[in-house]
Amino acid sequence: MDRQPSTIAFRTDRAGRASEGPLIWAQLAIWDVFRWLPPDDTTLNLLVSCPVPPGRDLPAVLGALRLLVERHDSLHTLYLDTPDSPIQRVVDAGEIPLQVHELDDLGDVGLEEAAADLGEALRRPWFDIGADLPLRAAVLVRSGEPLLVLLAASHMAVDGWSFNIVRGDLANLLADPPVVVEPGQQPLERGEYERSEIGRRREAKALAFWARHLESLPASMFERVGDGPPNLDWGLIQSPALALAANSLAARHGVPPATVLLGATTMQLAAYTGEDDAALRMIVSTRFRRASRGLVGAFNENALFRLDCAPARLDAETVEEFLRRSANAALAAYAHCEYDPRALDALFADLAERRGIVPDGYCFFNDTRYSLLDAEPPAPVPQEELAERVADLLPATKLRSPVIDRLPKHANFFMFLMDLGETAELMLCVEHGFFGRRGPLGFLSDLERLIVRSAIDETATTAALHASVR
Repeated sequence: MDRQPSTIAFRTDRAGRASEGPLIWAQLAIWDVFRWLPPDDTTLNLLVSCPVPPGRDLPAVLGALRLLVERHDSLHTLYLDTPDSPIQRVVDAGEIPLQVHELDDLGDVGLEEAAADLGEALRRPWFDIGADLPLRAAVLVRSGEPLLVLLAASHMAVDGWSFNIVRGDLANLLADPPVVVEPGQQPLERGEYERSEIGRRREAKALAFWARHLESLPASMFERVGDGPPNLDWGLIQSPALALAANSLAARHGVPPATVLLGATTMQLAAYTGEDDAALRMIVSTRFRRASRGLVGAFNENALFRLDCAPARLDAETVEEFLRRSANAALAAYAHCEYDPRALDALFADLAERRGIVPDGYCFFNDTRYSLLDAEPPAPVPQEELAERVADLLPATKLRSPVIDRLPKHANFFMFLMDLGETAELMLCVEHGFFGRRGPLGFLSDLERLIVRSAIDETATTAALHASVR
């Protein structure tokens, strides 16, 4: 076949707009994670795929990719260290690496298998974010017809939710005729908001919220375990029964399904650590303002989700009341998660010094379902059928201990929610010794049992549920 292009050339018109500025708060948070990780670490690289509609030829696909890059500054930005502070520099013109793979040349390989192998090969190489643009693209073709686009990006340029925006934008640009929607706020514009009077007021309110809670936060929620390098135990559960129970509880009580997982995880964390309350640092996409909803960039910050789980509080509380309280705690967390992350680090350091604690052993919860907007919630199951349906599904639960090379920064406990559709998929890493002899597989198994009982036993109080996992 003819020689294929190896880059996507782009050129933007930035007349009247700045091309350089400080990192925004969320970019600074991921910058500090990058600086903490080992050199050349690639575990935070992200990958998405986008089908090509029938009838679109390769030049049309390459044209859509060029427009995609030009529309989102973070896809053609360098991230540089300076003596004063890290900065972002938007590149006005340049080239994005491109691969074109003819599937006919790969033998008897299906599209799905080829996409998995080629996608991993595209995602894995290191991005030098100070010298190389943070995006790579590949187009998979068969007999010259484009079938699928793969995009790999550095987490410095996008978070999961951003990459879903990028994928949706590419799908629009590949349509015939293309659908061109005004791109969202660019990171440098977001920086102007954060430095404005209203941005600073919002930051001050968020930091004050954290400061109030830190005064009484149990030490086990942020005290480091051990004094050596991270020693993480990993567990993974795939459970249709857990998904059915969690989604049924959510539908019955009018809360988001993830709130069921948040509340139950926090209650069980309190039980496992022997505390009267527990807190999770949620990873939150901070797209709360109309201007920032379509922003493409690293835009996640931590939000503090905390629940009182003292026996006196739980004794007479129903599951519905507990879930309502969890929903309110989540809303409070979302309202107080926009701030300079280094200012929050300073609050933790001050607290640790005053309490004589070594910090940096936090408990995290990350809902990684960045394709959430594409998913339809499962149909609710009548309550009278639920117990039988759950019992039928429980034998399908899979528990295993995967080998993972990730190193979540300063984490004693890190829960990843990856799916909550027909099957609940949760992955948990726990610092060795944080739960004593109990590890992540025990926690995940108990969490399934806790949520299943909450769904099928309408008489259970939260005190009884809490006692069942102590």
